[in-house]
Amino acid sequence: MNKTWIYKNEKESLQRAALSLSESAGISMMAATLCVNRGLNTADEVKVFLNPRLDQLTHPFKITDLEKSARRIFESQTATVPEKIRVFTDYDVDGTSGAALLTWFFRDLKFNFSVKQPDRFKDGYGLNVAAVDEAHADGVKILITVDCGITNFDAAKRAQELGIELIIVDHHLIDPVHGVPPAFAVIDPHRADDTSGLKMLCGCALGFYLCLGIRSMARDAKYFEERAAQGVVEPNMKSLLDLVVIATAADMVPLIGDNRILVKHGLDVLKETQKPGLKALCDQAGFATKTMNASSLGFSIGPRINASGRMGSAETALKVLTTKDSVEAHNLAQELELINKQRMELQNQIWDEVRGKVNQGIEDGKYAHAVVVASENWHEGVVGIVAAKVTEHFKRPAIILAIREDGIAKGSVRSYGGYNVLEALHLTKDFLAGYGGHKYAAGLSLNQDDLEKFVLAYNEAVGSLSPSKNGDTFELEGKFELKDFTPKAIEEIEKFAPYGTGNPEPMFAVAAYVDQQNVLKGRHVKLKLGPPKSLEGIWFNAAERLEVTELLEKSAQHREVCLFAGIPELNRYMGRVTPTLRIKAAINIQ
Repeated sequence: MNKTWIYKNEKESLQRAALSLSESAGISMMAATLCVNRGLNTADEVKVFLNPRLDQLTHPFKITDLEKSARRIFESQTATVPEKIRVFTDYDVDGTSGAALLTWFFRDLKFNFSVKQPDRFKDGYGLNVAAVDEAHADGVKILITVDCGITNFDAAKRAQELGIELIIVDHHLIDPVHGVPPAFAVIDPHRADDTSGLKMLCGCALGFYLCLGIRSMARDAKYFEERAAQGVVEPNMKSLLDLVVIATAADMVPLIGDNRILVKHGLDVLKETQKPGLKALCDQAGFATKTMNASSLGFSIGPRINASGRMGSAETALKVLTTKDSVEAHNLAQELELINKQRMELQNQIWDEVRGKVNQGIEDGKYAHAVVVASENWHEGVVGIVAAKVTEHFKRPAIILAIREDGIAKGSVRSYGGYNVLEALHLTKDFLAGYGGHKYAAGLSLNQDDLEKFVLAYNEAVGSLSPSKNGDTFELEGKFELKDFTPKAIEEIEKFAPYGTGNPEPMFAVAAYVDQQNVLKGRHVKLKLGPPKSLEGIWFNAAERLEVTELLEKSAQHREVCLFAGIPELNRYMGRVTPTLRIKAAINIQ
């Protein structure tokens, strides 16, 4: 890697503090080092951090417009004739989980509601005017968005014209020029007048807080006692955290503050979930709910839910998350599994084509600063995943575009090395039909006729920018020996999950040579590191990178010691628990 490796525990004072904490708290040096690096220096501080409580959650009414929204929704259902509510959400994991959460909650309360999601290919992202018109035709009085709506001004104006009260529940950034759309209420902690401090929440989590507010009002009004004869029961809010944890883990939001509490308890709920669909999804993913951890959600449940919206309609995923029927849940989960396999096959096919195009382009002197490739044969739903693989493989920002039949190229942008890709898009906006996102990931569309000019302009734009400081560094918690990677030490480290911004996955370095290696599925490399103790390693997509395969082969043939950097994990399979290093980088030190 062409980066500077930085050890967080490099100072001697931090090493002494870790040793002291290891002795006082009775934990391994690896875990103690992680604690000190996180600013936890006493056994009591460690205990509080590792055991967050639900009663520490921020009160929902601290979120601007949430109390107003909860009251309006609740009162709409206590009228002589309950008004029609419609929930409209995005088609990804966050939006679909949010739709499922509100479905379970509103269903328990016998509310008059329906759910709609846009089609990625027909409707695009977010709330659209056609969806508002449809809601009006169906007699909807209250329209609630989840995980979208904050930038949909035309749709909001249309709702206003038609007399629909729009409640936007979103966690995306607010337009600095236009502000918030004209709506009855806007629940978004990014609002300038919001003091809740909950900017880290995803859309589904905000939906959970809205439900907390509605339940509070229902309790005060003795709604549950009065409607008990009609089969209305007070929802167990904790039971909804299995949906919140899936959305939060998948949406790459910071896992700090309330998010850490929600995910910590959400994992416990998910392990005992009573939702047939989630049980079936866990079975299809190939692991028992009892042994799941935060990181497993990112590559197991999330992609299966996402695949539905990526490959077609999100309807199948929503059904599996909301069904009460075990047989239906099993059948739907099998359908999602098939869709996800198709997505993976398509993704790998596109990745192979992209890799060939980029390699040829580099030989021809292209892509000095950024990769931009397009094709009429690529599926719009998976180009974002491929763009992420391109950045990792070719070490530069990337844009992958799918050209539609109407001549519009739509695709995804991913950063590498700390470059602000949103700024690069802004510098080339004259060639674009539309774009949006944030500095490390974005989406864009342009006319095929402008593609060639855009490729050159974007490459120049990225070259004119300065990368952020973080782009040139590779941070590790510390360097340890193979003997330190024990099941006990790794089990202690796992308790620091959930990981995310503010609490990143802990990466450690270890010096070892390659004792054995096997290529899996032609892409990944499974390793046995030594000596004198042995440690299993898994390096995803390593077989596709020539510089990596050469380094591993040299180490295996000549017993040359390398420094491996990775995340320690316990591989739980068929009753066996094996310490494993999920390798992210390696350098030869001989």
